[in-house]
Amino acid sequence: MAWTSAFAALLLLLAFAAAWWTRDLPLFALTPPGGGAADMLPSQRQDLHTTFFTIWAALILVVPALCLLPFRHRSAKAADYWLAFWTVSLLVFLVHFYWAVVVIFGNDWSRILNTPRVTVPRLDTVFAAWWVADVLIAWLWRSEALWVRVQRWGVHALALLLFFMGAAREGELAASRTLGWLLGVAVVVSAVIALQNHRRARTA
Repeated sequence: MAWTSAFAALLLLLAFAAAWWTRDLPLFALTPPGGGAADMLPSQRQDLHTTFFTIWAALILVVPALCLLPFRHRSAKAADYWLAFWTVSLLVFLVHFYWAVVVIFGNDWSRILNTPRVTVPRLDTVFAAWWVADVLIAWLWRSEALWVRVQRWGVHALALLLFFMGAAREGELAASRTLGWLLGVAVVVSAVIALQNHRRARTA
């Protein structure tokens, strides 16, 4: 957990530093997707960049967690790494969530629910709460009851869907789309390996 926390802190620091370094560059549009009038002021550019770079950091950290999920019961080390990455990626995601909701939109949910910048705001909010709940369950109640496993796979599937669609399909920059596709490929490869291992175990 120590080195994953340090890695997460480094990525978060780099995200804020990158937002500061690029505060005068038009990396991301001040107009919403689809065009129209600008809904962000030039003075908000650094904060806008912060929201993008922090979600990139969260995406990078969530990849190992999504890939390790099928291996949790085969290796104690895999389980430990899964929990560490699942936790630190949540913490970085919550920084992104705060920056988007409070800093960018001023906690004005009428704007959040009606802006094309946020594709599925209600689902994003449910996902954030669900992710927090699953991490708390994983740390405080190490249960492997059926309902725990079902909801855990569910929140991981939703994480994969939202991160992939947000980056690979809706990303403004090539870097964002690349991160999204790398996430998808990594999860598919890990799923194939896990399935092969399961088949070998059944035939052994």
